[in-house]
Amino acid sequence: MIIYPAIILILLIAGFVIVYRRAYLVENDEELKDQIESVEKQSKVEISQSEINPFEEQEENFIKAEELFKKKQYISAERWYIEAVKKNPKNPIIFSRLAVIYLEQKSFTDAIDSLKEALKLNPGSAVNNFNLSFACNSIGDSKEAVLAVKKAIKLDPKNKKYKKWFEQLKIKPF
Repeated sequence: MIIYPAIILILLIAGFVIVYRRAYLVENDEELKDQIESVEKQSKVEISQSEINPFEEQEENFIKAEELFKKKQYISAERWYIEAVKKNPKNPIIFSRLAVIYLEQKSFTDAIDSLKEALKLNPGSAVNNFNLSFACNSIGDSKEAVLAVKKAIKLDPKNKKYKKWFEQLKIKPF
């Protein structure tokens, strides 16, 4: 007789865990979409900054990759960016774009690698630190996520999205 209530309790707990996990994934997907939109908005700024950078001659692969990226054809753009980075490994924009593509594909470790490379080349990028925070959190590295978002806030203290993300990380690391 005690077995039936125990089984029912176990099933209820399992059901709750499944529902909670799905809700978390849906919430995370919405945050990922917000991240991608944020990076796409920032991309216009980065492109104008690239005109100032020593990458004046944007080579063919990079230009083709940018066109595909703007059309959200990420798989094709990824191939072109990889070719572009072979010819110009000092361009942080390439690594930033690859990171966005990897975030879109939910390949968080690849995104982290690309973001770290972009930050080596351009440590003053708030958006790359913010994206690094998101990617680290997605693989369960909440400590690194908090450190990265703190850097993003330090670089861009007026950005409300960065502050909101920081508060979310403090309240409940995902």
